[in-house]
Amino acid sequence: MENEIKFQNLRMIALEKDGDYSLNISIASGIVDFGVTVSLEKRDFEVISTNELRAALLQAAMHHPFQLRQTALSENQQRKYLDVVLHAPESEVEDFLTELDHGRANGAISNMVRITTNQDYQSLRNGNWFN
Repeated sequence: MENEIKFQNLRMIALEKDGDYSLNISIASGIVDFGVTVSLEKRDFEVISTNELRAALLQAAMHHPFQLRQTALSENQQRKYLDVVLHAPESEVEDFLTELDHGRANGAISNMVRITTNQDYQSLRNGNWFN
């Protein structure tokens, strides 16, 4: 049996097939679009399928590093992103995303969240990801 979760505003699909869980994320990098598959645990799939905001935050956070081969996330880094964004308390998620967004991402994460969730860009840049 297969279970597929598609999101209206997000470019990703969460899949469950025979007890295996994965997340397929569409990545846009310049003129090239490609997909990345991230392994999930059942608990990740459950959060992604029930909490659209955390799913949007995860998609935005993972999109930026995968745009370039040299910054693509290793499996350990992917696990960290999943653990923090999907399972950590909101304050920890906000600190994590703000640090990424103010660093190498240079506002790309907050901009993608603004686009996908219609949240206020300045509020996101100020570290308020759950408004």
